[in-house]
Amino acid sequence: MPRVNPKFEKFVNMSKEEIEEYLKDFKPYFESKRHKYFVNINGIMFPIVQVVALVCGLSPLEISSGQAYSLVKRKGFEIIERGKEEE
Repeated sequence: MPRVNPKFEKFVNMSKEEIEEYLKDFKPYFESKRHKYFVNINGIMFPIVQVVALVCGLSPLEISSGQAYSLVKRKGFEIIERGKEEE
């Protein structure tokens, strides 16, 4: 198994269900056109970077979209690309 960056350990050690439960009281931050990838958690569309940032207690600026994509995908979440939601 690849070595995990220590700042992402909390995310890696949680199950998909635990992440969903953890985020149940959060709302997505302001959506801008720069967000390309989203994940549906508890019926709410979150930018993938925000999901990782909230769980790990990090600033979204500390996480690249590539890192977030990989982490979220490995947990089994479906990643939705902006503009392709209805294809």
